[in-house]
Amino acid sequence: MPQVLKDELRQRILAAALEVFAAHGFTGATMTMIAERAGLGTASLYRYYPGKGELFAAVVTPELAARFEALLERRVHALGRAVLGDAARDDGEELLRFWLEHRLAVVILLDRAAGTDYAHYGERFVELLVEATLGQLRAAQAGVRVSGPSRFVLARIFEGTRRTLAAILAEHADERALREAIEAFWSYQIPGLAGFARWLGARR
Repeated sequence: MPQVLKDELRQRILAAALEVFAAHGFTGATMTMIAERAGLGTASLYRYYPGKGELFAAVVTPELAARFEALLERRVHALGRAVLGDAARDDGEELLRFWLEHRLAVVILLDRAAGTDYAHYGERFVELLVEATLGQLRAAQAGVRVSGPSRFVLARIFEGTRRTLAAILAEHADERALREAIEAFWSYQIPGLAGFARWLGARR
């Protein structure tokens, strides 16, 4: 039986780590679970990565997290235009391609990163959505007033967005199914946000 090349084995380990971290989170994952998923002994895994933290750092990199945030900022502005009734071209394809390519890493960043340097990434995601949405609403509707309760509700809406997107990405590996689920979610989300914007405008 031919020996498995080290690079091939390393790729198996990384793929297994993504699956385990996405399913159980960093704190719930163990090196033994990752080794079993990769089809090798735990001692062999430690020859490649000295600990769980090093393995996590190999699958969720600062470059990946920064790229996701940059794409998200552009997507938020496109959604803001849609919420405000602007029929401009939707720029969501690039973000969707990123999600497809890094599906499990995005699940981890959004909902499974407790115990890591990215523990607050999900909160940052929600904060970015809230700030960008309110900024666009203020720019489009002069004098719009955002009270504490209104902001609280918007933050809860986007907390639901974070959890729903993480669940969609965790559930659907197939591109067609993932696209359908994301489109179904936006078909609900955008009219809801548009209603929120109209309600805020009416309270001026």
